[in-house]
Amino acid sequence: MKSIIPPELLPTQDPLSFFENIYSVSQQAIAASEGQINYFYQIAESKICLSFAGNALVSAITPALAHLVIPAVNNPDLTIVLWDSKTTQTPMPPPIWQREHLQKRGEISSLSNERICTYFQWGANALSVLDLERNLGIYWVNKPEELPYWETGSPLKNIFQQWFSQQNQQIIHAGAVGLPTGGVLMVGKGGMGKSTTALTCLKSDLFYLSDDYTLVSVDSLPHAYSLYSSGKKKPNDIERLPWLKPLIHNSNHLDQEKALYFLAEHFSERLINDFPLKAILIPRVTNQINSNLEPTSAIAALTALVPSTIKQLPGTGKEACDRMTQLTQKLPSYYLNLGTDLAQIPQVIHNLLR
Repeated sequence: MKSIIPPELLPTQDPLSFFENIYSVSQQAIAASEGQINYFYQIAESKICLSFAGNALVSAITPALAHLVIPAVNNPDLTIVLWDSKTTQTPMPPPIWQREHLQKRGEISSLSNERICTYFQWGANALSVLDLERNLGIYWVNKPEELPYWETGSPLKNIFQQWFSQQNQQIIHAGAVGLPTGGVLMVGKGGMGKSTTALTCLKSDLFYLSDDYTLVSVDSLPHAYSLYSSGKKKPNDIERLPWLKPLIHNSNHLDQEKALYFLAEHFSERLINDFPLKAILIPRVTNQINSNLEPTSAIAALTALVPSTIKQLPGTGKEACDRMTQLTQKLPSYYLNLGTDLAQIPQVIHNLLR
């Protein structure tokens, strides 16, 4: 979406100068904190370092990534510096943009170019800046306790989306379950049953790769990679999976938030980091008892996948649409008609994969 602000009224600071300024302040925050704390992860083939200024943000950012932890490496492919102003007592320079300068998904186009990507999330009050040439990102929030549940459940996705796109990989709004030999994507807008399907598979022979966001590669044979080991469920629907109820992370806030689960601690043996993709499923709720699959077209899968991905992930444009088109053309697609007997759902998927 193009900005409606006349060019002469947009911020005029050079994107690289803006990045350098914010990076300099982040180093001051590290110096003012109790020390630099590094966590290392492997996502797909890439090794990533999260470098925290103190530990204030650690508990908010790392649980969803816990299943991807690796030992320290000397030359990570991507480094992200994370800091907050409250605990480091290091204020962020006054913003040179206003709300009307932002595009709908949070992009600040005047502070972005082919090298620098800048985003601000009003709901999380989080600034994300990425230097693609140096493979260096910055993530800032004012107060750690102000981060909403959806940000802790899927942290850093703006930076990840842009960086992995440069690796010719794509984050999509989809869940994924399967076997080491192959799995399925579940696509569609919120409320269609993706989360219920993915979480139900935790009590089956299938493995859980993702709930909301999945990293995919379509270079040759389509492949899916895990980003987050979190899961979400609408509060009015949590009773359908009562065995998960004791594991709700934010049980005191269900009047305003979805139920959030961090699964690595409780289901590590049922999580999987990647698998080749065999099919795309479009869940849809029925009033029937039994679940079944119904073949459909690549167009139906593309229609279910693209709008929600573009809406939720800034930086998705023509390249992202091209990758998603390739994905739907290379894989068979089915409607997954979800019956009320939840135990049948994993078996229907398992039968397809066999």
